[in-house]
Amino acid sequence: MIGQERSPGSSRPPTPWQQLAFLNPPDEVPDWRMVLLFDAAVDNGLLEALPATAAAIAADRGLDHHAVRVVLDGLALWDVVVTEGDDGYAPGPAAPGVDAVAVLRHHAGAIRRFVTITGRVRGVRPEPAPMPHPGMLVMLDAMAVRGRESAPGAVDACLALAPDATSVLDLGGGHGQFAAEFARRGLRAVVQDRPEVIELLRRRDWLDGTGVELFAGDFFESVPDEAFDIVFCAGVAYTMSGERLVRLLRAVRPVVAPGGHLAVHTFLRGTDDLATLFLGEMLAVTDGGPHREDDLRRWAHEAGYAVTGVERLERRPEWMLFAAPDGG
Repeated sequence: MIGQERSPGSSRPPTPWQQLAFLNPPDEVPDWRMVLLFDAAVDNGLLEALPATAAAIAADRGLDHHAVRVVLDGLALWDVVVTEGDDGYAPGPAAPGVDAVAVLRHHAGAIRRFVTITGRVRGVRPEPAPMPHPGMLVMLDAMAVRGRESAPGAVDACLALAPDATSVLDLGGGHGQFAAEFARRGLRAVVQDRPEVIELLRRRDWLDGTGVELFAGDFFESVPDEAFDIVFCAGVAYTMSGERLVRLLRAVRPVVAPGGHLAVHTFLRGTDDLATLFLGEMLAVTDGGPHREDDLRRWAHEAGYAVTGVERLERRPEWMLFAAPDGG
């Protein structure tokens, strides 16, 4: 399989996308060389041109023939492509499917971000990414893959706490996979994210037929003018410092309905080696990172909530923190 040691020339079956992600145990992460070669091939349209000769691909796309051969020859070592004659190539038995492509490309971005950590150690702060940035759609695609796997367990936990809930706001919902799962369970679901993210989401067909509604707006500046039984927040808390997270929780407090719940889907620092490794990813892009449970509890209290429960989910390294507005 891709990412596992093997003798050159041996065959491998297609690899599940999970084995290709950067968020893996230290001894299970894919070979970084394969990841970057694959990203270069996809970014330049090499794989979609197969079967073809490297010369034909280079001529058709205005690329360097030698570089095209080097990339494809490298990928042949992992059976992503197979060689045909002196200059020909075709898709190999381990050519990743659509989900795996998204995850591998996001992994390549993570490698590039990890390279910047040396500057962070010296006190250089991460530069805010322009919005929309070129890698945003790649990231959204990869997060949708993980979101589809994570959503059932997270929604199960939410509905065990709030079985009578009829509405949910998926705050910073991005790819919309959590909202789609809530909708499948019969809730009215609204995804809120920045306008540029919502625009990218509209380009995908993930929410077609689900009934999920979209609300474009920065949650620090605007939220829907209504209240929801569940305000669900995934993949947001660990991107923020404590001060910024308190601001967010205060901003969305009015949209938690009386008797409703705030549900934060996150990683917890110190509970899993994957959360520890994820800190490196966050160090490269933000002042946040997986926080400790006691810090999240304290910040929730500062924002006017009472924490009602913390639950570890089956999928590593995921946790749910539940809270209710004080007096709610």
